[in-house]
Amino acid sequence: IKNMPRRKELPMPSTNRVTRFRRAYQEPLFLFDARRPMTPASTQMIDQVITHADVAVRMSGDRLKLRLSADMIEKLQAQGKLGADAARLADLTVVWDEGEGQVITVRDDGRLRDAANRWAEWDSLWDEESFAPEPIRHSAAA
Repeated sequence: IKNMPRRKELPMPSTNRVTRFRRAYQEPLFLFDARRPMTPASTQMIDQVITHADVAVRMSGDRLKLRLSADMIEKLQAQGKLGADAARLADLTVVWDEGEGQVITVRDDGRLRDAANRWAEWDSLWDEESFAPEPIRHSAAA
């Protein structure tokens, strides 16, 4: 052991010299356009949901979950009570507190609807009905 050459100890690298790992791919946040900007729900839209809601689910604590169905929106548009852009109201869910008489929460599912519409064609590729049966091939040598 005495005759063996001594290993030279290398100093530890400084933290100032360490470079951050660079990714070779794009961040997936906006890769598929799933989170594209959407106009937020206005107070007028929320008022229309509260006024014309045809789906009401009773919750605990004197609260109601209010929604507008697509059929009701079409009826109200035919009556002239809602404008042509009212289809967006079907995306909103308003939680209303009856005791306080105020809005507790507004949930907007517009991005989910848009994403579902964009991916529906792609998903249908894996439906069993979309697969055509393969023709039966007979061998001529048989």
